[in-house]
Amino acid sequence: MTRYEEMEQLHAFARVDGVLIAGLWILSFACFVGNFVNPLFAVGAFGIGAFSLVFATLRLKRFRDEVRDGVISFRAALGYSLLQYLHAALLFAAAQFVYFQFIDHGFLIANYTTMMNTPEFLDAMKIYGLKEDDIKLVMQNMGAMRPIDNALQFFTTNVFIGAFISVPVALLMRREPGNSRFYHNNKRQS
Repeated sequence: MTRYEEMEQLHAFARVDGVLIAGLWILSFACFVGNFVNPLFAVGAFGIGAFSLVFATLRLKRFRDEVRDGVISFRAALGYSLLQYLHAALLFAAAQFVYFQFIDHGFLIANYTTMMNTPEFLDAMKIYGLKEDDIKLVMQNMGAMRPIDNALQFFTTNVFIGAFISVPVALLMRREPGNSRFYHNNKRQS
């Protein structure tokens, strides 16, 4: 297989995995929004979000073992992981744009405002040295954001987090030809 074909293969599999990861992120976000109706959804939001990181790593491992015969360089593993998160972040940002544009209608801001006006929250903010006026200013700024602003903010954050996570994942998943049990098994069969 030529280098170009290997890169096309890597891109194709990373795109598919990015779609799957985006699906998990969308489900996690839906649970986060549902948390304002039923607090049990918070567990689902956190659990699904954390699982998506494990899932992305397992998909890279699957790609390495089943498609690349157990061999992948650090560079290829890093590229694969970065592409997974880039595609997931793009789809997730699109879904969030749709949510904020057509579904939300101020639901999140209203619930955050209600939560931030509770005595417990105000006491906690005093401990951290925040004033009530500072909190109101943050809420006004959040309320003034357009749906595209929210989507782009989440996109940027998700790409940054994905890039940060990709480095240790690529180090963990890399496997050179001499270190792969698949490589040795295939050599014996040849």
